[in-house]
Amino acid sequence: MTRMRTLLVAVAASAVLASGVGMTMAEEFAEVVGSGLPVLEKDDALHAMLPQSIQDAGKITIATDAHYPPCQSFASDNTTIIGYEPDLWNAIAQKLGITYEVESIAFAGLIPGVESGRYNVASECISDNLEREKKVNFVVHAYSTGAVYTLASNTTITDDPLSLCGLKVGIQQGFDFVNVANKVMTPRCEKNGKPAVQVSEYPSGDQVLLSLYSGRSDFVLDGLAAATAIKAAAPQPVRFVENELLPKYYNGMVVAKDNMQLAEALLAALKAVQAEGVYSKVMAKWNISPLEIEEPGINLAASKPLPYPEP
Repeated sequence: MTRMRTLLVAVAASAVLASGVGMTMAEEFAEVVGSGLPVLEKDDALHAMLPQSIQDAGKITIATDAHYPPCQSFASDNTTIIGYEPDLWNAIAQKLGITYEVESIAFAGLIPGVESGRYNVASECISDNLEREKKVNFVVHAYSTGAVYTLASNTTITDDPLSLCGLKVGIQQGFDFVNVANKVMTPRCEKNGKPAVQVSEYPSGDQVLLSLYSGRSDFVLDGLAAATAIKAAAPQPVRFVENELLPKYYNGMVVAKDNMQLAEALLAALKAVQAEGVYSKVMAKWNISPLEIEEPGINLAASKPLPYPEP
């Protein structure tokens, strides 16, 4: 866990070429939050929407797990947290006229950290679902979808879901992919007289990928947006395989259930960032434009549910 660090809401004047985890081989990203993006002006009306406690503090606290590029990861200094979500936090904070502090903790602690009041916000490409909405509110800012990752030498896995039956899959603890494996993939296998998918959960994304490279997992389930970063950092060649049983999700920032005022202020600022064209610039910078959402919202899993694959 890193100590709490204040990230100033500003664009650095000069860029340092990226060489850390999360950078692609084809792209050169500056290891500074907001690099290459316009600086946005404070909107007094948006600032006034914030809870008084945050207006007085002049900042919000954010919990993340900075091991999941391109959502967020540590730069080569092992201190600076970069990614598409930090760029969004930066732009939103600019419009609100505040700064933010971010701390990297285990993924499993993100939602409890908001529930307990330790953090104002949690954000790590967290998928919005009905169970989570019982505990917290989601300010949805993007879509996500998954992919099957396996070693390039493994030619038995194809885009046919039945090719996964009986194999071992690695998944990060707390990720919705666990439900996909147990409630969609395995039932499809069993319907066709094949053995279940064998699920192993790991505390971090790094450990999930290590299980693949070491042979403990035949494949892993991870976000499709991470494909370039995973390939670039892999010690062995990997390939990703799309799968019709992997659903599309909403991703969002998590806010306490009793703090709808903050959720509404974040949403309004996000829409302002979108209207000024910076949202699209952020998504293009991190090569994830297909995951843009046209209409951000709050708790969209309930109000605008996405179709879920049938077993």
